[in-house]
Amino acid sequence: MFKAYLAAIGAAVAMAQSGIISRLSGLAAAELTFYRLFIGACCLALFVASRQQLRMLGQRPDHHTVLNGVMLASFMMAFLQAIQSLSLANAILLVYLAPPLSAIIAHLWLHERLDAVSIGLVLSAFVGFAALQEFKVDQLAGEQWPGFVFGLISLLTYTAFLLLNRQSRGGNALQRTFYQLLVGALCVLPFLSSAPIPTLQQLPYAVAAGVVPGFLAIYLAIKALDQLPTRVFGTLAYVEPVTVIVLGYCLFREALSPLQATGVAIIIAAGVAQAWHHQRAKA
Repeated sequence: MFKAYLAAIGAAVAMAQSGIISRLSGLAAAELTFYRLFIGACCLALFVASRQQLRMLGQRPDHHTVLNGVMLASFMMAFLQAIQSLSLANAILLVYLAPPLSAIIAHLWLHERLDAVSIGLVLSAFVGFAALQEFKVDQLAGEQWPGFVFGLISLLTYTAFLLLNRQSRGGNALQRTFYQLLVGALCVLPFLSSAPIPTLQQLPYAVAAGVVPGFLAIYLAIKALDQLPTRVFGTLAYVEPVTVIVLGYCLFREALSPLQATGVAIIIAAGVAQAWHHQRAKA
């Protein structure tokens, strides 16, 4: 079970790298998303081949896996579309409503027990996230409503991604990751303005996007969701914005206010407490 906690944290840290890669590469949103998914699928195939298990990918994916590939691409593209007209603070706030929403739905739909302590810890992690945002919610102007709609779509599709991966049990985690990445890449393909061939200058960033926030992040997330309840994974998922804030401070000398530092501490404490509570409940 300890490995599952590490996988969830690793997935969050790896997901956070997409923002750093985007900032350094200057790649367009659709291009970066395609490289992240398609090169991620290629890297996974090479990894499986190196273990002489390529036959595993020949297994037919179940309908949950195919649908999750669509949800994965939809979540990424909808978020990127949302920030075109919606403030970044509001767009991120909408997306990170997904962990508590998925925990509630899992309680009702997947019969995952959600007690008062678990609810309190999920909400604590969200409060910590709001502190990272310094409790800023920008007022919506008329031209921001299309972005708000796309933000809601990103919230719903990310929630669906979490829940469907909790429910899916067909095939190996590597096989499910491969098809989710591949289906997601095919969904992004129509949104590309030109052939998705990176220049020599862009190639290292494209490969990095495929390896880290693509292959590693999605595989670790699926692996963790195989073993952890949605409420535990959802709480640990808030490590992603913590990583973004910390990397921004370390790499780009962005200011880290006392309120944001408090948010980091709250999220880490909530994640540790949620893992401890889950272990205690299982004992």
